[in-house]
Order: sequence, then structure tokens, then C-alpha cells
Amino acid sequence: MCYAAYKLWNVCNYERQNYKGLSLPVKYPDWYYQKSAHKDGLWFKQLPSQTAQEICKQLDKAWKSFYFLKKSGGIEDPKPPRFKHDNIAITYMQNGIVHEPGSDTIRLSISKNLRKYMSETYQINDTFLYLKNRIFKDVDMIKQIKLYPPENGVCEVIVVYEIPDEDMLSDNGRYLSIDLGVHNLMTCYDSTSEKANTFIIGRKYLSICRYYDKEIARIQSQWARTQAEHGVKYPKLSKHAQRLYQSKRNHIHDYLHKVTRCMTMYCKLHNIHTVIIGDWTNIRKDKDFGDKTNQKLHSLPFKQLTTMLAYKLALEGIRLEVISEAYSSQTSPLAPDVIRRYAKKSNRVERGLYLDNDFAWNADCVGAFNILRLYLKQKEIDLTFDAKSISHPYVLKVAA
Repeated sequence: MCYAAYKLWNVCNYERQNYKGLSLPVKYPDWYYQKSAHKDGLWFKQLPSQTAQEICKQLDKAWKSFYFLKKSGGIEDPKPPRFKHDNIAITYMQNGIVHEPGSDTIRLSISKNLRKYMSETYQINDTFLYLKNRIFKDVDMIKQIKLYPPENGVCEVIVVYEIPDEDMLSDNGRYLSIDLGVHNLMTCYDSTSEKANTFIIGRKYLSICRYYDKEIARIQSQWARTQAEHGVKYPKLSKHAQRLYQSKRNHIHDYLHKVTRCMTMYCKLHNIHTVIIGDWTNIRKDKDFGDKTNQKLHSLPFKQLTTMLAYKLALEGIRLEVISEAYSSQTSPLAPDVIRRYAKKSNRVERGLYLDNDFAWNADCVGAFNILRLYLKQKEIDLTFDAKSISHPYVLKVAA
């Protein structure tokens, strides 16, 4: 089916690229025309109807993106969607999926033409494709299932399912504010605790990145040297390096899930109804701190982290607020307001240390505390917290 999907993509893509010389009955072959015109075609008939239509829809989105970039100038000289040279992923829509509540097995439909081909060629007479996994027991409303072409005998499957929305809990005056960072992924200030009210979580993130970056650099250096000996001036990325990049993405994705799950359970345990996190949107734009720091800073998955945290908190009815953290790391907790007037870079005497007269704090804890102050000011909530009570942070460990 993945083979038929890539063939269908190329047929429709060729039609779009050469529509002026094909004498088509329409001015331009959009998605509505193509899903109707090709419904009796060889490759369309090898796929379930909605799956084939989804391939046409993905191509349509790619072309719309190309035309938008060409019109807006977002990318200089944008290129149209390319032809595929290998099998591509297919998506089963809701009508092609059968799942009994509580069952660990789902049933996927197979097109009539494909069943006939498998029977005649491979003597396989199965009417449906079955997937069995224990996670399906806890899933009721399956919306989509995406199947990727198998690699090394392993087929990756993405299941999209619907979960009923939880009612958001009311503001109970208990808050957790988060300051994101490179060395300390998340530094948190808990307004509900009097003594140990600050902690750091996600310290392993940088170690994971550092390991893979060094290993990829080592492999690429060896590969480039080997290719140079054979006269290859611009070698492609080696398969070993590709596997390392994929492993890095998977490891980081898994670790972020663990960190955000731990944060959610912490909030639930301490009856916290509101979490505030600093907004990093465009904060890294036009910043240059050198090659090493740039690599760490620009690879930080802020959007991915906030998305994971938001939906996990929402499942418990906890609200996530994303606000600007302007001057939060430069303003003293003792200052009357978090604004430019009171921001003093000189108070951060070294990395991790903030001094104001006789008081010393962890610099990231200052950022987390001031983010909470910014939120209270924005929402006009009449609450104050004692800056002198900001504790030295402890490390909340999460297995990598």
C-alpha cells in the first residue's frame, strides 16, 4: 500500500506540474478534481478510498504552501513539491478503522483490488489487516492511523485518538511558574511551599544532546575523510549518522514526555491549578553567542515542550499560561515591579548567581519567581510572595 501511495502521489504531482499541456477538462487539477478523476485509476484502487483521497489532499496542501511562499516571498525561489522515489506513509481515516471498546486489536480495511492481487500473487486471502497492541484497550475514539513503510523489519505506527475535554479547574491561588533554560531545562517556583519552593527538572536534556552531537561529529569526520580518499568532494550524510539523528530525536522526545508527565503529577499532588511558563517565541532571533552556545540554544524544543506540557495538564484540568518573560531574569525579586527600569544585568555576577546587596539567589529561580509576578500583574491578582523566602533549588530527577 505504501508503494501504491507513492505512485499515486507521483501521478497526481505530474498532472499538476504539466496541466497546461495535458488538455484537462478543468483549468487547474485541484484536490476535488483529482480525487474524482483518479478514483478508477490503478494506484487509487489499490488503496482504501479515504486513504487514497488523503494522499491527494496532502499533495494539495504541499502545492498551496508552494504558491503561498511564491506569493509572499517567505522563501527565496521556492521549489514545487517533488516526486517521491520510494514508498511513503499511508493514513487510515475513521471509516476504514474498526475497533471494539476494550479490545487490544483493531481491524483495517483492504481494497478489493489489493485483496485480489495478494490472493493471486502470494496466496494471501486475508480480508482485513489486523493490528494488536495493549494500548488499544484504553483508546475509544480512534480518528486516524498512520502507517510508515517498514525499515529493518519494523513498521512505525502513529495512532491519533480523541480524548474528552476536562473542565478547567478554577483558580485557587496556588501557582507554579517555570523558567526555561539551556543548562537547567526547567527551573520552577512553587507558590504553595514555604521552605523548598524551587526545584530544577530536566538536567539530563543537555547531557543527551551533548552525547549525540559529539558522536555525530565523530562519525561525520570519519565519513568525510573516507569519502575524500575516494575523491568525493561533497559527501552525503552517512547511514550511521542518519540513525544517530533519528535516535537523538527519539531519545529527546521520550525524555520530554517523562519530564512533562512528572511536572503534571507534581501539580496534581500539590493541588496546583495554574502553571505559568515563559514565552520563548522569537527570543532566539538574531542572537549569536558563539557556535557551541548557539547549537544548544537554537536546538531547544520550546514549542514541543510547551505542547506536551499543555495537553498533559489539560487532561487533569490544570491551566497552562504562556506569558512574556521580559526582564524577568535581570530584575531583582526585591524590586517593586518587573520592568526595564529595575532590570540590572550587573546583578547576575556569574552564571547561576544573582546578587542584590546582601541577598543571593540562584539566577534561574529569580527568573521563575519574576514570571509569577508578571502573571499576577497581568491578571490583576492581588497576591504577593516574599522574595526573601526563595530557597536554593533542589534537583527533581527524571530517568533519561
